[in-house]
Amino acid sequence: MTMAKSYTRHATFPPQELVDDESEEGRNKLCQWYKDRPYEPTAQELSPRAKELLLFSASDYIAARRAGTVTCREYAEVLVSRMLHLKDTQQFTLASYRMTDVIINAAKQMDEKAAKEGVESIAPLYGLPVPAKGTMATTDFPSCAGHAALHDVHALKDAAILTLFRDANAIVMGKTNVPEFAASWTTMNPLNGRTMNMYRGDLTSGGSSGGSGSAVSAHVAPVALTEDTGGSTRHPAFQNNNFGYDPSRNHYPNEGNPGITYTNDQVGLNARSFDDILLIDSLILNTREEHATALAAASACNNSEIRIGTPLFPFVELTLRDDVYNFWGVKSCAVSDELRAKYDTTKEILSSAGFTIVEKEWPDVPSEHFKEPVNGAMETLFGNRRINNKDYDGIGAAHFHSFSGQLSEYVLSYLNSDISLKEIRDGMLDGGDGHSPTGFLKFSSFTDESQHRATGIVQTEKLQIWNNYFETHNVDVIMVPPQYSNAIKYSEMSNKSIPVAIRQQDGSYKMEPSSIVQSNLVPYFAFKDIPVPKVVVPTGLDDEGRPTAVEFLGKGPPLSKLFDSDFAKTHDLEFLYKVQRLVSAMHKEPSLQRVEPPTVAKELC
Repeated sequence: MTMAKSYTRHATFPPQELVDDESEEGRNKLCQWYKDRPYEPTAQELSPRAKELLLFSASDYIAARRAGTVTCREYAEVLVSRMLHLKDTQQFTLASYRMTDVIINAAKQMDEKAAKEGVESIAPLYGLPVPAKGTMATTDFPSCAGHAALHDVHALKDAAILTLFRDANAIVMGKTNVPEFAASWTTMNPLNGRTMNMYRGDLTSGGSSGGSGSAVSAHVAPVALTEDTGGSTRHPAFQNNNFGYDPSRNHYPNEGNPGITYTNDQVGLNARSFDDILLIDSLILNTREEHATALAAASACNNSEIRIGTPLFPFVELTLRDDVYNFWGVKSCAVSDELRAKYDTTKEILSSAGFTIVEKEWPDVPSEHFKEPVNGAMETLFGNRRINNKDYDGIGAAHFHSFSGQLSEYVLSYLNSDISLKEIRDGMLDGGDGHSPTGFLKFSSFTDESQHRATGIVQTEKLQIWNNYFETHNVDVIMVPPQYSNAIKYSEMSNKSIPVAIRQQDGSYKMEPSSIVQSNLVPYFAFKDIPVPKVVVPTGLDDEGRPTAVEFLGKGPPLSKLFDSDFAKTHDLEFLYKVQRLVSAMHKEPSLQRVEPPTVAKELC
């Protein structure tokens, strides 16, 4: 049995009296509290050598360590120094900041092994420090999953993905900050505080992998582990101008990362370089031959042979009929003008480079709910199936039915803690309308068990509709904006004041204050319950210095391989190497290139 100690509420987490007041006046006060506390990073004094190492990609570090021009310890010390300098960003858990000696000692041991047995004895990652998402079980760092009551609890064994990384001779570089059990698009909790964004002090870092996303953008590490249930890899990538790879389900093992669902949750990566994602993927899964084959196949294609689908519904324009089943209450809306401009520019650049843009919608399918054939995406997301004599949400509310059970099993099996589910739920504190971890946990109590069992049937139907787009229009990838709103501010999420272009009765659009659900739910969550690969690609900044991006999505597996984990290890590769081609072409346009955060640019560039 493990017992947790008391903790001090973090100064960057709002006071309880503000959080508890859910009146309009109270929410406006909370909004102002966030506005009054923007993050202002201080520049770090760096030597030329430190700058050189902080600018390393993962590929650069591996090449340098193999060549003997850097040691594991030297590189780890520079990254740890960076990590500690940026401690007021709350990118990592408080325990990780206290335990940086664990990282340095692991690096020293790597160097000792290399000196004794040769540098190839620490292949293939050669002591690369990789931050782990704070939800992942670790034996050397506490495994609190963002929850204060578990802040000093160590796991009995590592999460499976961390075992893979350690076996590949990576160093686990502490635990990044997360909302409690990853149940929010905003990374904050009362124990570790709220994670800050390096681009603008009023922006969130996204969630739930915001600590990882912010650390990568700040050059604390070139790549970090994430996990995505409904945008938790991709939203932080968007908010922090990173590449975000959310693989098909079971591409990476998920055991030891407490899941919210059995269909959506998937370990992923954030990185500043897409080539780093490809390299890391090939090395930890030992699929270098399969990567080489996929690269050769993609390289053999003419640009015109790579076809990019660009459907408007539901990612660019969410135009809902009056008779949809709308469990979440989302409104018809469109992507912001700023994101639409970046999206349209990306289409133009790719078209100019010879790639084929396919401007087609989902093929119509029969619908019992709508009584006529309708857009397949409309049917699968907003057509009411009536399962167990109850309305059924096609976006996926029933998937959350297992959250409390999965959480409890993790706490018992990985942490051996006797903390109760009630204690966990009571310890999850809200931070405003856009940060309510308990809201997701409560789905277990009011969703329907029979509907949860039926999600497997619905999943196969949704997969067929998804793949039908690829097969009917003969496309290789789909390209969409990642979310409807511009990068989100803490103040906006707290009182549902995120500007979203809401469709009016006359068909025009008007920016209206909206919830984070309105901005993020459909883009990030609607098709997350089917195993398709997804990559967020940064497209620079808008005129107000906010990160922008596009997202590429691939075809799902055939139905016969839907639950085949071995197949999932290589299914994404053809898609990934075609995306690599697209990234190379689009980033030749300066306005679409990834941009460093202002302070980082002054420090390193």
